[in-house]
Amino acid sequence: MNACAAGARLVARWSRPGPAEIGMQMPEETKDKPQEAEAPSPVEAADAEAQSPVEAADAEAPDQKAESKLPENKVSIEDAGTLKKKITIEISRERIDAKYEEMFGELGRTAQVPGFRVGHAPRRLIEKRFGKEVTEDVRNAVVGEALGPSLEDKQLKVIGEPDIKLDEIELPEEGEMTFTFEVEVAPEIELPDYKGLEIRRPAVEVTDQRLEEAMASWLRGHGRLRPVDSPIQADDVIVANIEIKGEGIQQALPNTELRVAPAQVEGIPLEDLPKALLGKKVGDKCQMKTRVPSAHPNESWRDKELTITFAPQEVKRLELPKLNEALARQAGFASPDELRQAVRQNLQARLVSEQQRSMRDQVCQHLLANTKLEVPAGVASRHTARLLARRYVDLLMRGVPREQVEQNAQRLEAAAAEQAQQDLKLTFVLGKLAETEEVTVEDGEVNARIAQIAREQKRRPERLRQELSNEGTLDHLVTAIREEKTIEKVLESAKITEEPVEGAAPAAEARKPRRSRAAGKQKKPTSSKK
Repeated sequence: MNACAAGARLVARWSRPGPAEIGMQMPEETKDKPQEAEAPSPVEAADAEAQSPVEAADAEAPDQKAESKLPENKVSIEDAGTLKKKITIEISRERIDAKYEEMFGELGRTAQVPGFRVGHAPRRLIEKRFGKEVTEDVRNAVVGEALGPSLEDKQLKVIGEPDIKLDEIELPEEGEMTFTFEVEVAPEIELPDYKGLEIRRPAVEVTDQRLEEAMASWLRGHGRLRPVDSPIQADDVIVANIEIKGEGIQQALPNTELRVAPAQVEGIPLEDLPKALLGKKVGDKCQMKTRVPSAHPNESWRDKELTITFAPQEVKRLELPKLNEALARQAGFASPDELRQAVRQNLQARLVSEQQRSMRDQVCQHLLANTKLEVPAGVASRHTARLLARRYVDLLMRGVPREQVEQNAQRLEAAAAEQAQQDLKLTFVLGKLAETEEVTVEDGEVNARIAQIAREQKRRPERLRQELSNEGTLDHLVTAIREEKTIEKVLESAKITEEPVEGAAPAAEARKPRRSRAAGKQKKPTSSKK
C-alpha cells in the first residue's frame, strides 16, 4: 500500500469539512436571529476595519519557508506480534501551531460573521466561535500528514490501512502530540532459485473418447428434465423438503430443488449428498450429519454439528435429445458433422488452456514449497474477501456466466477461507518475484483482457469495465494479469519436458482446474526449451 495514499485517505475519511466551509455558514439559530449574535467591541471593529482584505490575507498566509524548517516528526517502531508493528509518532508543537495558523488564516479570509464584512472578522472572535471545530481539523490534518512520510521513511510495506482510533487521539493545548497505532506488514521474502526449473508439459490430444464425452456433455446441456417414478439416481434433480437442526438451530426449507451431486445447502458443503440420496424414493427420508465450516456467513452457525433431513417430493431425470439434422440446425449448425467439428475445436482450446494452467501450477508449487513464509491468521481472514474477488474474475475469464458465479457465492466463500492462507503466501511470493523481474501491466493489456471476457459473455467491454470498477474487482484483474506475466517470465527459462498422453481424461475433468504437483515420478522422455 502506498503510505502517502493511506494518509490522504485517512484525512479524507475523518476530517470534517474544511475551515472555509465551516466559516461560510453560521448555525441556523444565528442566521435566523442576527440581533442575538455577539456584537464586536468598538476596539475589535476598529482594528478589523483598519486592516484591508489584502493585508489580512498576507498576515494570515503560512510562510512556505518556515513550513520547510519545521521539526521532523519523531517515529518509533516496535514489534506487536507476527508481521505486526506498533508505531508511535510524536508531532512537534511547532507543527501543530503552524497548522492552527493555516486554518485560522483561511477562516479569517472567508468566514461570514454577522457585523463584519468577509475577511474583516477579528481573530479572537473567530477562535472563540470555531475553536472546537478547528481543533478537530488540526488533529485530523497533522495525523494524516504524518502517516505517509513516517511509514515511507521507515520503509514499511504496510498491508491494508493503519488501525487508528482517531477519536481517542487528544490534541493537547500545550506541548507535543503523541499517538500510536498498529499496522500489519508484508513478510520479508527470500526467493528460491526459479531459473531453469524442470516443468512437465502435458500433451494435448483430442482422442475419440474425449470427443465422445464432450459430445455427451453438449447433449446434456440441451436435454430436458422429465418427472420419473423410480429410485433416485446420480445426477437426478429432486424437489425435497429439507430440515436443518443443530444446537440453537432449526430451519425448514420446503420444496427445495437440488441436483443429486456434491452441492451446498444454506452455505454448507455437502460432498456426500449423493450417497445419502441414491436409491431413495418419493416419500422416503434420509439424514446427513455434518459440521458447519468455520467461515460460514452466519457466525452463530460456525463449527456446529448439524443434522440435515431430506424428504424427496419429486424426482426429475434428464432426457437427452437425439443428435440429428434438426437438432444441429436448431443449434445453428448446417449438419451434425459441423456440430461435432465445433465441439472438437472447443475441446482442443480447453485442453490447451488446461495444459498452460498445469505448467503455471507447477511453477507456483515450486515457489510455495521452497519459500519460507509466515502469514498471521488475521491477514488470512481479511484476505478471504480479496481471494473471492480474484476467483470471481478468474471464473469470468474462463467464460463462466456471471449469474452462475453469483449462485455459488456462498460455496465459493467457504472454500476461499480454507485456501486463503496458502493463496496469500503465493500472492506475496509472486509480488516479490514481479518486483524482482520488473513485471508491469499496461492499460492496453487490461483493456484486451476485458474485451476478451466481454466477447465470451457477449457484452459491451466498456460496460463490463465499469461494472468491474464499481465492484472493486478491476484492481484484482490487474493483479491477476501481473501474476500471469510473472509466471510466464519463469517459464521462459524453464526446461520443458513433454509428457505423453497416458489415457483420455473425462471431458468434465478437462474443464475443472487442477493443481499439478511441482515434481512427480512421470517418465521424462524428451526435453526442450519453451
